[in-house]
Amino acid sequence: MAHRKVYLAVGRTNTRIYRFDPIDGDTRVVGKVPAYEAGYSAMGAQYRGDGKEPLLFAVSDNRLVVIDVETGKVSDAVVEGLPSGLTWYDGDMDGDGKKLLVASGPDMPSYTIDVAARTAVPGPRPGPGRWDDFAHHPKDGRLISVEGDNGDLLHVDPRNDPMKTVLKRKVFPPAEASGSSGSRRSYSATFFDSTGHFYAVDSAGNVNHLDLTGGSIPGRAERIGNGKIPVDGLEVVNGAGRITPMPVAPSYDEIVVTKKSNGGWPSYDPQGRVYSFELTITAVDKNDGKGKETSRFRISFDLRSAHGAKVEASGVDVTHEDGKAYLSSQADQLLSAGNSRPIAVQITVPGDPAELPSEYPLDGLRATRLA
Repeated sequence: MAHRKVYLAVGRTNTRIYRFDPIDGDTRVVGKVPAYEAGYSAMGAQYRGDGKEPLLFAVSDNRLVVIDVETGKVSDAVVEGLPSGLTWYDGDMDGDGKKLLVASGPDMPSYTIDVAARTAVPGPRPGPGRWDDFAHHPKDGRLISVEGDNGDLLHVDPRNDPMKTVLKRKVFPPAEASGSSGSRRSYSATFFDSTGHFYAVDSAGNVNHLDLTGGSIPGRAERIGNGKIPVDGLEVVNGAGRITPMPVAPSYDEIVVTKKSNGGWPSYDPQGRVYSFELTITAVDKNDGKGKETSRFRISFDLRSAHGAKVEASGVDVTHEDGKAYLSSQADQLLSAGNSRPIAVQITVPGDPAELPSEYPLDGLRATRLA
């Protein structure tokens, strides 16, 4: 199972959950999930079927924390057999979503937690280093991690003691710590897409991508974007999830986009409403206001996944997955720095026309420069 977004645990204490889209960098706190005062890490995701948010499991001291991002409920309970007094780092669920493997210090046992029974059994030691998360490769099941101090790509094998071996040295840049007190300089959130593209986020929010879809390991990972993902200056402490692949390269090079509503009207097949917009992209960096020549772009916004929901627009390819729509330019369309281009868009939203809003909110609207 995979979704269009993954989940980040942010903050050593008063930990919050953020949704993160690795393709366009869209990062938002999940407002209805409350902060967990004691803090947690070593997080994994249990998927519950199409159209449903996963359950997240994490560890805090000797307690298993369950985060339901769909309802916002957070609960915890003591795990039999899990020692207290330890700081936990790495975590990931097994393929069945029933067991969470977690690790602490280099010479302490790892533990496999049965999340239904809330029992834990010890396993081999992690081994030395500053690596704070691991993720299962979707093709061969190997646990992959990154050493924060030097960027080595690691294989974490629970059949060995210690579990850590180095696959290739200095593939990633050294990790950065966040500005928050006590932040570790580590790659604290790692995950794959379902074809084998690997993503690693360090404590400061820098995102890196490595193509592990084939048999060889590239020499260097690619750092995505010109800055850190927005997590309010806090520390990224862990991550969980797997994403569906996209036919475009990831990019966080955000440019200006504005919307103008042209009204709406009822739809009868499917029943709902059609909304008309003019979306205007401007070749200007959203962060610093400087002009930026743009030849390829992508626009994205929220659109719930429901039968009959669709987007129509000319000159762009439309992809609609897991609650988001992506409109990508079909070919090079040179836009000089500072210049603008309008795009006519129609959005069909199923539902009772009397209960749907008169203007669709277009939450999450953003434009990304691809080239």
